[in-house]
Amino acid sequence: MRISTRGRYGLRAMVELARHAGDGPLLMRAITERQGIPRKYLHAILTALRSRGLVRSLRGSRGGYALGRPPEEITALDIIRALEGDIVLVDCAEHGELCGRNRTCATRALWLELSRTIERQLAGVTLAELGRRGRPDGKPGRRAAPRKASPRGKEKAHGADLPRP
Repeated sequence: MRISTRGRYGLRAMVELARHAGDGPLLMRAITERQGIPRKYLHAILTALRSRGLVRSLRGSRGGYALGRPPEEITALDIIRALEGDIVLVDCAEHGELCGRNRTCATRALWLELSRTIERQLAGVTLAELGRRGRPDGKPGRRAAPRKASPRGKEKAHGADLPRP
């Protein structure tokens, strides 16, 4: 089994939403810019996540996307399953009827055990935890976003004028 780009991008988008939980909806444009996910691809991913109740969308001037549940209640397994389906390393192990050897196969139990181990690992990690990873302070919440250039060609960051690179 291989986690596709869809699963990886979906998990990254959800971490971005988790980091902004409580700040209100996040624009799709903000997610695409911060995570480098193509807009059309992200739209398809968010649609799939919304159909599973993991994301909610809000329309209007203050609209955007937000988590469908608190980040402490959403696991990496929830997201991967919504986007990739069940964790199945070998089809014949999960669906014994595909192979005539399923009752006597020496490796079937190994494949099933590995699939379950991966599921347990993904189920043991919440978006709240993932949102804290990769942050210097280890706290969830907003990370500094790159600032757009001011009309004079300088950027503001934390109140200081910085020359553009």
